Amino acid sequence: MNEQEKPLRRSNVLKRLTNLYEKPRYLEVGVARGTTFNRVPAQRKVAVDPLFRFDHEAMGREHPEATYHPVTSDEYFNTIIEADEEFDVIYLDGLHVYDQTLRDLLNALEHLQPQGVIVIDDTRPPTYLASLPDREQFFQLRRATRSLGKQWMGDVYKTVYFIEALCPHLSYATIVNNHGQTVVWRTRRDETPRVTVKEIGDLTFERFQQTQEEVLRLQRFGEIRRLRPRNSPRSVVLSSPTVSRSSTSTSSPRSAEPSGR
Repeated sequence: MNEQEKPLRRSNVLKRLTNLYEKPRYLEVGVARGTTFNRVPAQRKVAVDPLFRFDHEAMGREHPEATYHPVTSDEYFNTIIEADEEFDVIYLDGLHVYDQTLRDLLNALEHLQPQGVIVIDDTRPPTYLASLPDREQFFQLRRATRSLGKQWMGDVYKTVYFIEALCPHLSYATIVNNHGQTVVWRTRRDETPRVTVKEIGDLTFERFQQTQEEVLRLQRFGEIRRLRPRNSPRSVVLSSPTVSRSSTSTSSPRSAEPSGR
């Protein structure tokens, strides 16, 4: 990214994605203050967060197109969402740990329309501190080192390694011109590395630093948004990004807020 170029805001990415659909249906997991959610236009909007940091009941009265569920994502997917409900764009910005983000991804895929996209937030932590999965440890280390770093991203990045190795039916790319959001869609990839679930779980930040450019499939958002129309004028399919990875690779994978909602 050019040093003078301003990084894309979360809401700008999501607005440009919902604009691809004629009557967009939007789900956001991990809403916090609603900074992003309130800026994304959609015909139907669903917000899920166990602790909204704003008056979600008042917002619901002002915005009848929006529904607010003050529950965990597990409870929402397990007991609230209708079995046949689908969304065009799903934004995952919940608890910033790998296992929960993976659960949210797998649940979200069950409710993603065939031509829809999922955006996973905070997949590119800039420092070891930002990558710590334990939020209390993050605070303690930040105080001890007097660090100015305020973003806690956790080990969400491991979710991308899981997709790369174990989800050949999904394509993805990570936005290079913002803090790091990975866009996921349904297009089969021909190649996947030979990596185990355990190796992904044991992935260190040092190894992530060495392999992130290749594994995250870093691209500018405008390139990720390349489209091919199908079925309706504004309903889209994203093509699979071109990367040179061997399918026979045997190497291991490569204020503080949950970063900025």
